Amino acid sequence: MRSASTLSVSTLSAWAKSDREGGSLSLVRHLADSAAVAGLVWDRWLPRRVRQTIGAGLPDGVADGRVLLCWLAGVHDIGKLSPAFACQVPALAEVMHDKGLSLRHAPSNRRALPHGLAGQVALEHFLKGKGWSAKVAQTYSVVVGSHHGKPPTRTESRGAVSQVALLGDGEWQRCREELLAFVTESTGAQSRLREWAPISLSLQSQVLLTAAVIVSDWIASNQDLFPLDSSRVSETAAAQAWKTLGLPAPWVPSGETTGPELFRERFGLPDTATIRPLQQECLRLAELMPEPGLMIVEAPMGEGKTEAALLAAEILARRFGLGGVFVALPTMATSNAMFDRVHQWVSHLPDSAGSMFLAHGKAALNPTFARLRHQGFASIGVDCGDQGVVAHAWYAGKKGPLANIVVGTIDQVLRGALKTRHVMLRHLALANKVVIVDEVHAADAYMSTYLCRCLEWLGAYRVPVVLMSATLPPAQRNSLIEAYQRGASAGEMIDVIPPPQSYPSVTVWPAVEAPARIAPSGRSMDVQIERIADDLDDVVALVHDSLRDGGTVAIVCNTVTRAQQTFQALLADDQFGPDELLLLHSRFVSAHRAQLEERLRSSLGPPDKATRPPRFVVVGTQVIEQSLDIDVDLLITDLAPMDLLLQRIGRLHRHARETRPHRLLSPRCLVRGADWSGPVPVPVRGSDAVYGAARLLRAAAVLDRQTDSLICIPDHVPVLVGDSYADSFVAPAGWETAVDAAEAEWRKYTADQHDRARAYLLSHPYGEEPTLRGWLAVAAPDDVDGVGGQAQVRDAEDTIEAIVVRREGDHIYALGEVAGHGGELIPMEGPPSPGFAKALAACTIRLPATLTNYGRMEAAIKTLEQNYYPGWQQSPWLAGELVLELDETGCAVVGEYRLRYDDILGLLIERTEKTR
Repeated sequence: MRSASTLSVSTLSAWAKSDREGGSLSLVRHLADSAAVAGLVWDRWLPRRVRQTIGAGLPDGVADGRVLLCWLAGVHDIGKLSPAFACQVPALAEVMHDKGLSLRHAPSNRRALPHGLAGQVALEHFLKGKGWSAKVAQTYSVVVGSHHGKPPTRTESRGAVSQVALLGDGEWQRCREELLAFVTESTGAQSRLREWAPISLSLQSQVLLTAAVIVSDWIASNQDLFPLDSSRVSETAAAQAWKTLGLPAPWVPSGETTGPELFRERFGLPDTATIRPLQQECLRLAELMPEPGLMIVEAPMGEGKTEAALLAAEILARRFGLGGVFVALPTMATSNAMFDRVHQWVSHLPDSAGSMFLAHGKAALNPTFARLRHQGFASIGVDCGDQGVVAHAWYAGKKGPLANIVVGTIDQVLRGALKTRHVMLRHLALANKVVIVDEVHAADAYMSTYLCRCLEWLGAYRVPVVLMSATLPPAQRNSLIEAYQRGASAGEMIDVIPPPQSYPSVTVWPAVEAPARIAPSGRSMDVQIERIADDLDDVVALVHDSLRDGGTVAIVCNTVTRAQQTFQALLADDQFGPDELLLLHSRFVSAHRAQLEERLRSSLGPPDKATRPPRFVVVGTQVIEQSLDIDVDLLITDLAPMDLLLQRIGRLHRHARETRPHRLLSPRCLVRGADWSGPVPVPVRGSDAVYGAARLLRAAAVLDRQTDSLICIPDHVPVLVGDSYADSFVAPAGWETAVDAAEAEWRKYTADQHDRARAYLLSHPYGEEPTLRGWLAVAAPDDVDGVGGQAQVRDAEDTIEAIVVRREGDHIYALGEVAGHGGELIPMEGPPSPGFAKALAACTIRLPATLTNYGRMEAAIKTLEQNYYPGWQQSPWLAGELVLELDETGCAVVGEYRLRYDDILGLLIERTEKTR
């Protein structure tokens, strides 16, 4: 900016920041700092694609985009030059008063005009004075009004104009106009205003500009980088601050290798490694796509979809100027596993990816992420240029997803469609990356409402998106494609994409050519499907007989209670030793569950990574079907929806092995969890509650139609899934009444899911409102890393997470599963050591909804809050955490329920005697 010496003393007296020691920073200096930082954000941090999106529609494109960002950052706090803001620090207000800005009495209702809204009004008035129409001016001024993360509503915007006493007229108005004119000229915007006057900013540009202004403001407001010193030269200070901050530049992938060479190099494979047909097709289509678009990859488990998606993302990022990759998965556990895989991929990139981030509430407990934090999380003031990829200090909380390479739960993507403060930062985080969503079939109707809306916005930004699934119902595939198309074409449907003609398949929009037939990688098997009774004695006898010559079995149950009951029945049979049995579900404390998962992988994982026991039985819930690379000889499963049933079958004979027990040479899937004795199957109550009778009956009916009860994997997968979810589903003879009733209940349930999801659903990226005004009206609670944000985008009952400890007399002890500190005495008056505290933070459990639903939440929290240890509040790992105290027998009472934590069975729940 040019020298401020030409400004009047009144304008120069305005303040922007202060501290308790009496220090302050002038408004002129803060705006100059912000504009200078914005230039660096544009030049050194925003990827090419984002710059192009912002510049689209402006006369000079990207060049105008840079000037526009610097100008908006330079005027973002102009609303602080108002009585409503200035009065907050009487001593500084008195100085302003003495310099001509009359302020004898602090306004009693100053909160009625936040400075962001005041700035929006001031900038709009300034632009209209330059001959701009109100309609166009509002698309620019709303960025100023939104820079605290929540745009004003239309009503607030209209009402602010009449708040003369709070906004200030006379000399106040003159000073604002003077400062606006000064910033406009200093940033180079003055010569562009005439050209911009007829051009409204698109909604997408408004969002991205707002996010970039927020980032610039946050950096310029960091007093470690920009002390309260109004005498500095902002351009010089900003350059030094940027160097000190050390934000890694956007990832810029090179195009030196493609195809098989790229595959081998990125995953450290030998020259003899062969790329699979699916992977080759993904790379080929990524090179041919005429513009950024949507790619849907459907293939059986174990076909290398993850590798295909990462390689395709690298090509798409290189071709279209994206600066990173965002990989989303269903759960924290799958995200943790994927983080390690993505980190290995990043380590083989020839171009530094710069920054990585693990996006979920327990990320700090992930060892790989913790190591990256140690390398670069404290990197402010440290040159990270030679450290490779790091977890930079600045990327934390809401800023975390802005890192270049991000792995996290799908909630982190879905929140891009959630009305919550600072959602524009999440949009910027997604708009500057290739977005990969794995296991997309796991999204129910509630989550799919958010996913489709998010795809609309990603389509509007023309962000390349890769969706992956082993089993995707045709209707769901179509809804995902249509959502992306609507966003990319401003609400208009422009293409009908034919369904895949083969399996595996890759569907691309915009279409490159007719869908290609992709040959499977040779992994094919015929699976015998058999119904079995649900009686536990029969199940145990069957398992025992099947393993007479050795082998491995997975028993997948739809509820934790059924899994525990099944496991107890196996334990009671003295034919199995403790080393031959494993139970895995969600009601183990986190650290314990991680140990169990590791034991499972080391026993049943790939041949080169596991030592397979002679006999082994794993009993588990849905956690077994989600991204666990295990192989079993026999599968016993509860009846489940067809797509999930096929996911479970994907663990059957998954790995190529030289030998299997003679009795288990042929893959068999035994289906229980229903009463098969009547004319119509009756699913067990727990399964009905989890999945709905309609989808269970459809799966049973489709399986019944298979010749000789054989299904061929992968050939039959798309047909089975398509038939199970077909709109024209015809119930078997004699099933009509039961199926009709179940279908009616399912339609009512899904309609209710869609309705409830819309409560906080972000608006379309197109529509009647041309600005962000009212964009976040009726916003969801602002919960970035906790369960609040997750609860808004998942249809889940509210639950409580607590750290589990054991009490003996006046002392508390860590559970035996706490890594490195099992059974250790825990201090209560002082904080545990940092390592001990971190280990305790990993010893959490999410309590079942039974304890908190139907109005029990408050009582449950009050019970847990009684376990209060003063010393814990001094630890960043433990402060504010709820604690579940077990007595010497491993039990605790919460409300109407007695809880018992068993080292083998996990958390057990039963009603107390007085409530029975």
